[in-house]
Amino acid sequence: MRSALIGFALILGACTQAAEDAPPAEPTTETAEVSPVQEALAQMPPADGARAAGVDFRGVGQEPGWIVDIYQRDRIRLLLDYGETLIDFPLPAPTYPVEGSTHYATQADGRALGVTIRRFPCQDVMSGENYPSTVEIVIDERRLNGCGRSV
Repeated sequence: MRSALIGFALILGACTQAAEDAPPAEPTTETAEVSPVQEALAQMPPADGARAAGVDFRGVGQEPGWIVDIYQRDRIRLLLDYGETLIDFPLPAPTYPVEGSTHYATQADGRALGVTIRRFPCQDVMSGENYPSTVEIVIDERRLNGCGRSV
């Protein structure tokens, strides 16, 4: 599974960068099939372009792989299960339940999401990358833990 998530992260960056760098496609009579996972990944900005896309904070986690982007103005976007599920939630006002902690609670399409960010160092269990914050998401009572940072 470790290699699957690393591959997932590399695909996320590569898909978005390749789409930006590629010349316009020539019209063809055949259409290439794009998987739902590829479509979902293409909707997440690459790490080096997330701030320009309006993302304020990004959290990542493993087993199963997930990414949560908290946008500056209007939404929280959650990509779950190695890209199989993409959900946009309205951005609520944050609460601060304890010092050094920020919490968002929101709902969309009958699904509930809670995101808690704690200013406590975190190391990604797969890549070993260090982050300044721990992130916990609870989606429909399913609890997932990971790391994150402002972008």
